[in-house]
Amino acid sequence: MNVHRHIHIFIKRQLAYHLRQSRNVYFVWFLMSSMVSLLGLMPWLYWLGNIASASSCAAAVACMLVAMLVWRHGGGLKWGCLIYQVTLMALVLFNAAITGGVASPVLTWLTIIPLLPLFMGFRVGSLLAMVASMVSVIALYILQSRGWLPQLDTQFALQSLSDSTPLADNAWQPLSFGAGMFILMLLAQLALVQIYDTANEQHLRRLRQTNARLENLSTNLKVASAHKDQFLAMVSHEMRTPLNAVMGYLGLLSSDAQLPEPAGQYVKGAHNSAAHLVTVINDLLDFSQIQQGKLVLNLQPVNLRDMLTSTHQTLSPRADQLGVTYPLDIDANVPQWALVDAHRLAQIILNLLGNALKFTSRGQVRMHIGFETTPDNLKLGQLILRVEDTGTGMPESALENIFKPFVQLKISDNDLKAGNALHGNGLGLAITRSLVQSHKGSISVESALGVGSAFTVKLPIDVAEPPMARRPIDPSSANPIELDILVVDDHVTNRLVATASIKRGLPNALIDHAINGNDALTKMREHRYDLVLMDLIMPDISGTEVVRRIRDDADHPYRDVPVIALTANVAEDAVKECLALGFREVLPKPFDRYILVQAILTHAQPQSAQPRAL
Repeated sequence: MNVHRHIHIFIKRQLAYHLRQSRNVYFVWFLMSSMVSLLGLMPWLYWLGNIASASSCAAAVACMLVAMLVWRHGGGLKWGCLIYQVTLMALVLFNAAITGGVASPVLTWLTIIPLLPLFMGFRVGSLLAMVASMVSVIALYILQSRGWLPQLDTQFALQSLSDSTPLADNAWQPLSFGAGMFILMLLAQLALVQIYDTANEQHLRRLRQTNARLENLSTNLKVASAHKDQFLAMVSHEMRTPLNAVMGYLGLLSSDAQLPEPAGQYVKGAHNSAAHLVTVINDLLDFSQIQQGKLVLNLQPVNLRDMLTSTHQTLSPRADQLGVTYPLDIDANVPQWALVDAHRLAQIILNLLGNALKFTSRGQVRMHIGFETTPDNLKLGQLILRVEDTGTGMPESALENIFKPFVQLKISDNDLKAGNALHGNGLGLAITRSLVQSHKGSISVESALGVGSAFTVKLPIDVAEPPMARRPIDPSSANPIELDILVVDDHVTNRLVATASIKRGLPNALIDHAINGNDALTKMREHRYDLVLMDLIMPDISGTEVVRRIRDDADHPYRDVPVIALTANVAEDAVKECLALGFREVLPKPFDRYILVQAILTHAQPQSAQPRAL
């Protein structure tokens, strides 16, 4: 079987690209096999003294060469196959006529002639070849029975019929017997072909029915997937909208110096629970995007050392609450600036650190950052993140499953006492591995039960040059700069939260509101704002449509206003659409107050004072 396959592949590779269909390969295979066989028979036939048969083989080889030339140089497969079939039949009939007619063993080759069109899918040609073979056998029988063709000496074969009957008187019996056997064989072959075609048609019919069911199922699955994506986007938006208000107000309360300490603890607990709910929503949406292959990295020059430090410090209050040592080591050779997706890199780090803190009630959670340069290119390297903890650890049998989605390790009683009851949804490490693989990196884990765990992530990164210097930003304190800002949102609570959050960092900001897309269009065409905070999903027209119309239709300077998307729809497609339309940044709801103020200070373009239309 492997030899045949190798021959088939060899023949296919020798053919021109436009001739590599299976039909052409079978034609060449049959043709070459016949020519090689006939050339091998010729010396043997000459040695036997059968000059006529040997000469007929040479003539047949010449005709087959003609068939190949006709096929190769524009005659087509049908003409080439026809010449080949006629040549074979003429060769068989000629040699049968001179070697005993219907009693000649040469006639057995008539059963081979229909095989080529059968293999090539020419059913009509195969049937015609079988009919022609039967007509030829009948013609030979008639010619031979009338004495127009010589008879083979079959005295020894006729002894089984009657030893006492003269050969001449019973000559018609062996002739009829031979002709009948050949015709029956051809009829059986014809019946087998018909049965094969019927069985093949039934098989093809079942395949078509199965394919139709699979196509229908595939269509239903695509519709269900689209509905699922729409459902996730809708649920995400509807859940983020009230969470935005909850976390915004809780953030404002927690920064109030006059808040009593017990109330501050309550606010902090509520804020942590709301943040955990946001994490669960984000994980589900990220996992959905990963499953659909829609996760796209947005690489930008980032102050890597500052980003690593600030990301690490995000969970510092949680480590203090647990009483766990929380050191960070950054090697001196880690570049200051690198080309990375800061959001996804921070997500990897926070997932690993959060997972370590979840299972560590004493000791330490340590993160070490290293960098290995590529010897032949100092601008390329490998960022090495290693998170070690002295927590509960994991048995070796669990290490194979922890990166699978929705797999959770059982939390011990000590962990529950330490306040880790909110232990996630089992997607953190699965998403982390997918994010690492999206960076073309690797992640590994070492762990021992009762000793602790260590996760190592290796990410290839490009060293980047620092971008142009930006205006110094300190969002932790009030900035006296005066900015004219428009907040667009159809939910009054969201507008109030955004206004209060901005006022904490920018007390001199002048903030206007738009209650929907049409209201925003009207105000943005009449007044040039320093910056616009735009919701994407609104009841009349979307935020992206508002920006598209402003960019296309509004006059200068109104069309050049910087816009930041402030939205609960953080799907990758929505983010890409926003950036393509010229949004300066996309911030998710619920938003961080400091990040919001920092984004405003980064992208706002203050204009000279101008009167506002009343």
